[in-house]
Amino acid sequence: MNPVERVGRPWISVTALCFVLNMFDGVNIFTLTYVAPALEHRFSIGSEAFSIVFSAGLAGMALGGLLVAPQADRIGRRPVLFVALTLMGAAMVASAYAPSVAWLCLARLFVGVGIGTVLASISALSAGFAPERYRNTAVGLPQAGYPIGATVAGFATAWALPLYGWSAVFLVAGLLTLALVPLCLALVREPPELGEHPPYSLSVAIAGRRLKSSLLLWLCTICGFMALYFIASWITKLAIQAGLPQRQAIIASAIYSAGAFFGTVLTSFIAARLDIRAVVSATLVLAAATFLIFGGVKMTVGWTLVVCFLIGVTLQGGVNGVYPLVAGAYPARARATGLGWAMGVGRIGAVIGPMIGGWALNRGLPLAATFAIFCIPLLVTATAAIGVDPAAARTAQ
Repeated sequence: MNPVERVGRPWISVTALCFVLNMFDGVNIFTLTYVAPALEHRFSIGSEAFSIVFSAGLAGMALGGLLVAPQADRIGRRPVLFVALTLMGAAMVASAYAPSVAWLCLARLFVGVGIGTVLASISALSAGFAPERYRNTAVGLPQAGYPIGATVAGFATAWALPLYGWSAVFLVAGLLTLALVPLCLALVREPPELGEHPPYSLSVAIAGRRLKSSLLLWLCTICGFMALYFIASWITKLAIQAGLPQRQAIIASAIYSAGAFFGTVLTSFIAARLDIRAVVSATLVLAAATFLIFGGVKMTVGWTLVVCFLIGVTLQGGVNGVYPLVAGAYPARARATGLGWAMGVGRIGAVIGPMIGGWALNRGLPLAATFAIFCIPLLVTATAAIGVDPAAARTAQ
């Protein structure tokens, strides 16, 4: 009997649905990145002033993780997903009709709330249906949908933007997101692991014996997101600084995304057989090594692209491995709370990382020095991951 027959099929279909939902997180996040130049022209503002729109989205993700996602432990995964998807889709549609930057900021705030909620909720949902042996795989695999969504959105936007404008791009993304709502209502059920037990309060969920692990997990997400969002924000410019022409630098960005997908899938399957703490730690140490190679070694175009792929594999694979690490550190009735808080607090790093990267690039720091700076949060995450206590998930306090 093969593994699928032994463990049953529901967890596979739930994991596949969560993969699709995370794809749309990637679509809705990166759509703004792709149309940002057109919006700057539309509202006659520069990149520095427009950055407040990106910040609004990140603030919304933090609010979604900290405030809304924990409600999935109280009222259920299904209703929270329904609210989050509806909010995300409606706010994307509202973005299409933005008459001002203030309107756009407000819309992106609500898009971010939806995304932050969905990210935590799908991880809790997929963990709840999976057999314990495959739980890390079930939580990790949906994260691979994110780079796929970002890539698809990039190609679609490149085709649609010159023909139909930025408003149509937002509108279609919003309507497609809203189309997921009835699909989720039809397919999503509450995980059997929740049973009849009452949810933990926030103070119990992240305190007691779990306090140390919670603090270490928050350190993992802050430092992991710091390095991840640095690369996601500046990969094209970094590739140009490494010596690639602009066209090949854009190709390098796409190759990085391909590596991110491959790395997330690979890490998810390895984590089904090995200790997730060791997997995350080893992968991020390798990511630090690829950072030093990219920044400090003169390479041909071909080798530069290979290293871009390896950065995607190790960086995204390691950081996305934190999701199953968090999911395994909390009992079922505290899982959405633990995930929401870890991902919400982690947005601190998502804000700081691109800022530090922009400062380093504007100062003209050597590429080796810039990448060396970001090896520090990678190694901090690798060290913190080892200290997480998975046994704390089984304690009442």
